[in-house]
Amino acid sequence: MTGESSPSPRLLIDDSARDPSSKIWYALPGGYFDIPLDALDAEPGTEQEERLEHLMALVADCAPETERDRYAQTVHDVRHMVRYMRSEGIIGCSLGMHYADDGSCAVSVITVALRDIEWAPPKLTAVRAVSWRECPENIGLLTLPGGRPGSVSDTLVTAPAVAGIAAQELYQCNLYVPAPSGVQLAVLTLSTVAVNSRRHYRDLMESIAHTVTFQDPMPEIERAARGEGAGSGGSIRDDIAGDFG
Repeated sequence: MTGESSPSPRLLIDDSARDPSSKIWYALPGGYFDIPLDALDAEPGTEQEERLEHLMALVADCAPETERDRYAQTVHDVRHMVRYMRSEGIIGCSLGMHYADDGSCAVSVITVALRDIEWAPPKLTAVRAVSWRECPENIGLLTLPGGRPGSVSDTLVTAPAVAGIAAQELYQCNLYVPAPSGVQLAVLTLSTVAVNSRRHYRDLMESIAHTVTFQDPMPEIERAARGEGAGSGGSIRDDIAGDFG
């Protein structure tokens, strides 16, 4: 022990947290960055689409001439995938890069979907949601801040071979958090080929569950950052840091 006080945990707030149209808020640990789904699925004929087409052309032009067609097809596939995700109700997508225990680079993707459902008590929805998968495994029920319910499950699947990439195992972890209203369900999914780190990723997803909220937390977080409201909102920053260790 040195007797020096530990530095206060640093909380980075994405611009999307201040979007007045937001319907869900959540925190991610360091190492994740958002993929701009809106920008990658611009409306046809808009100025945004023209800028996107120009950017994609620049990406393809950077490729060696022998690889240019493959790069162009990859760009096309990315846009198609983004359009598909949006059609499935996915409103957020983040790419994470971390070092695995063996020193290699572990890449993971977290998607966030907000689904409208028929009203049901949130606890019942949490139980139902985790059983929707054809083969749910490692099911867990969660008690979140405020006594709110949630559920989590994970599994290993085999991703088929595509574009010269051999078939490989894929770890998936699904997190379900019902809204207090009973008519919405947040579904967060983590996918990664770093299957040896699955225990870590399961713990990470359960930590994220404790940060999911359907009410704007920003006023309370800002009061805590100013040192106001001790005993009520002053511990939010510490709570989030505690969730992610």
